[in-house]
Amino acid sequence: MPKKKLARAKPEAETTKETNVATESEPAPKKKGGRKKAVPETTAVAPMQIGNATLAGVAAGYLAHMEEAGKSSGTIASYGMELKTAMNELGAETPVTEITIDRVQMFFDSPRVTKLRSGKAKAKPSIDKTRRVLRLALAWAQKSGLVERAPIPETVEAS
Repeated sequence: MPKKKLARAKPEAETTKETNVATESEPAPKKKGGRKKAVPETTAVAPMQIGNATLAGVAAGYLAHMEEAGKSSGTIASYGMELKTAMNELGAETPVTEITIDRVQMFFDSPRVTKLRSGKAKAKPSIDKTRRVLRLALAWAQKSGLVERAPIPETVEAS
């Protein structure tokens, strides 16, 4: 006879659907949809104030904002990886006030954004995503009052 798999029971307060009500004596139904992706780890960031926000602080704040807005863990992890690329290139501890529009444009045009490790050109949607994520994070920093004006280039041309 095959062995039965035992599922952990969830407390009643954790259930969300009427059809999937779990009790202490009955195991909770398993969710379908594959494995969960981990959200990238972020380092502890000092509280941000206008003028002293670092790129790492803005990235952490933007990812927290996304989580509060109900974005999926996959989206948050993906955006986290794109922001990590920007932090590696621009400097995680660089104050956002020191990042210029020209410097952001240089990042957007850099091999780190436009080329694969093999040296081949990245697909346009990949390039566009990397650029979009940094633009969104910088725009969020401006909207949140962390910077007076986000250093976002006017036009972004694909390489």
